[in-house]
Amino acid sequence: MKMKSTLDDTQLMEHGPVWKLFLRYALPSVVTVVFFGVQNLIDGVVVGQHLGADALGGVNIILPLFSVIMVLALVVGIGSQTLVSMGLGQRNDDRAQDAMSTGFHALAVISLIATALLWLFAEPVVRLMGAEDRLLPHALGYLEGLAPFILPITLCFYSDAMLKALGHPKFSMLIMSLAVLINVALSLLFVIGLGWGTLGASVATGIAFTIGLLISARITFSTRQRLSMLKGRFSLPLLRRACYNGSSEGVSELAAAITILIINLTVVRLLGADGVAAFTAINYINFTGVLLFLGIADGLIPVISYNYGARRFDRVKRVIRFAAMVNLGIGIAVFGVLQVLGEHAIGLFFDSGDTHAFQIAVEGLHIYAFVFLMNGLNVLITASFTALGDARSSIIVATLRGLVFVLAGVTLLPQFLGITGVWLAMPLAELLTLAVAVALLLRTSRRLSSLS
Repeated sequence: MKMKSTLDDTQLMEHGPVWKLFLRYALPSVVTVVFFGVQNLIDGVVVGQHLGADALGGVNIILPLFSVIMVLALVVGIGSQTLVSMGLGQRNDDRAQDAMSTGFHALAVISLIATALLWLFAEPVVRLMGAEDRLLPHALGYLEGLAPFILPITLCFYSDAMLKALGHPKFSMLIMSLAVLINVALSLLFVIGLGWGTLGASVATGIAFTIGLLISARITFSTRQRLSMLKGRFSLPLLRRACYNGSSEGVSELAAAITILIINLTVVRLLGADGVAAFTAINYINFTGVLLFLGIADGLIPVISYNYGARRFDRVKRVIRFAAMVNLGIGIAVFGVLQVLGEHAIGLFFDSGDTHAFQIAVEGLHIYAFVFLMNGLNVLITASFTALGDARSSIIVATLRGLVFVLAGVTLLPQFLGITGVWLAMPLAELLTLAVAVALLLRTSRRLSSLS
């Protein structure tokens, strides 16, 4: 029975219609990230409505720090997923097995070190991140609740990546969706029911994804499966290769963290704590929308890597083209919805007393929303380069999109346009990046055509 399933998966990967591949691999990933988006929004609504704008800003202070930790998880996780998928496409189970185990051991060590450092230096780190006296207790509470769960959270996301590489996208969807639902329920209980403040929001996240890890471990840690985290050998060369392949995803996450930090500091200088609360609300909405694109890209990475390993290059290009059309359509739809209903979306995060922060956020969102016309294509192109093992091109796109163009815009535009320049920096960065990304993708397409 297991052999029949494996053969069916191989047949679909190499010969099935592209839309079927999309439904099997990308759609479950999209469903999962939609749940993440809902959780993200509910967390923001719970914190903003019941704890106030200062608590919302305090949580946002910690997000860049958490993103730095997740950078390491993404670098190792996505890089290892690419190696596992390529190994399976090449019919090289030993290489795939060692890549899977190597990533697991590396992430376990990294997570334990990060946990120890944050426990020892929590308050100095929070102050360094820009928390002023009003935001400090909220930021510190969120960090103290999150730190003990860094290991299970990172391993939960790594295990999820391995499930997709092994051909279990639906099981991945069920596990991560369940974790999100548990997170929402616990967040409501801890923050509203028990009055734990921002500490409750982060503890809820930690417990939920620990449960997710325990469930997914039934496959990814089982030595009876074809591949298992516990069966392979640690390989330093494979770890280096995985980190190289996944480095672009890490650069994207790190750049996002730096962007949030720089915008926080800029907005604090221009508008104070109300400005940070407004940007936090916009960032929650932006994150929810981008998750749709990340879900499609994440779901298709094993498909692209597998077919690249099997040397089915025309199929690789068809998958990318199909996904590009889907992402473009989603981007246009999200942009339209935010232009019409943006005020209602912002209203979820603020009560009637936060009128200044609310007005800042509404005005900012109408400009910021232009990012969705372009960032879906940029996310897909970055992920495609990663799946093809072309980390150099992927890093170029990720660095330009999330760091170089954004920092230039945030540094220069507010000098002439004030806070409007901050909101305009992101759409402009996406547009400039897209021009470079398309040029690099066309070059890659020509290379694949020559190999066919």
